[in-house]
Amino acid sequence: MSSFSANAISAKAKAMYGKFLKAENYERMIKFRTLPDLVSYLKKHPNYASVLRDVNEMSVHRGQLEALIKKNAFDHILRLIKLAPSDEAEFYRLNIVVQENEVILSVIRTMISKDTDEIKGKVPYFFDVHTPVDMKELLKSETFDDLLEAVRRTPYYEILKPYATRDPQNIRYLDIEHALEAYYFDEAFKRIDQFYSGSLNKDLKSIFQTRIELGNITKIYRLKKFYRADPATIKSVLITRHSRFSEKELDRLIQIKDPDDILKYLSTSDRSMYTNDKDYVFVEYYAGKIRYDLARKFMYFSTDVPKTYITFLTLSDIEIDNLTNIIEGIRYEVDEQDIRQMLIY
Repeated sequence: MSSFSANAISAKAKAMYGKFLKAENYERMIKFRTLPDLVSYLKKHPNYASVLRDVNEMSVHRGQLEALIKKNAFDHILRLIKLAPSDEAEFYRLNIVVQENEVILSVIRTMISKDTDEIKGKVPYFFDVHTPVDMKELLKSETFDDLLEAVRRTPYYEILKPYATRDPQNIRYLDIEHALEAYYFDEAFKRIDQFYSGSLNKDLKSIFQTRIELGNITKIYRLKKFYRADPATIKSVLITRHSRFSEKELDRLIQIKDPDDILKYLSTSDRSMYTNDKDYVFVEYYAGKIRYDLARKFMYFSTDVPKTYITFLTLSDIEIDNLTNIIEGIRYEVDEQDIRQMLIY
């Protein structure tokens, strides 16, 4: 990468991150009890003023607001992608895979539930020119066959084909979600190997490995705690490729009977980095907090542009999740303290 491209991407990412929401913004927003109050506040914030400028806060639907928040984030990412040198562009386009996965899963959820509200706000209609997926046909899909036709000329066809069924109630949603997640991580590691070597290659892989491992710990905990899932079911949804956890170690975690003992196990193993001195299981909140703290550190101190870029994506995702939690908190009249506990900042 030329020094000009490197400096431009790094400077742009850090400048845009400087406009992200701060702790004092979140503390103010969790006190709002109506969506118009939240929208009115965000319209005055430098990170959202432009995208919300023409929105009528009195009539905006929460789905529309979530879509605009995602559009704003994607516009930021596109600005960075456009600065990337052509010989590394595929690595920087990795976020497109995330967007494609989200749309496919939203369409499938709509098929299952028959609730078109499911898709409102979750479909990034603004990125259709950046993907080989036929978005127009995908969003019109009413059956699994329609879905397959919309992705026929993409890698998603072979991924989704084994799950084809005519009965929406027989759609194996969790298996599809797992297959798409595995595809994303396979693409990440493939592109890292394709474009980078040495310590940068190792560091980038470490970022994704940490994400995989935290995700696996979260899944094990949640499936045990809330669904009492059996070991075979739990193992079937874990991402095992690329993880630094051995199969034996994952099996040990899965076999722990009390999910709250997972933290105790981690604290006495060489995975103690995944624990905290507070009396919490880290999977529900601290998994995100670790990703956030690592990302902030890279944003401020990393001199490697691809790491800064991936860091920016992480921080952007966390801000989207925070705002989504606030919006949902307002919708369901969640207590201010409970909303605060869901936010990472």
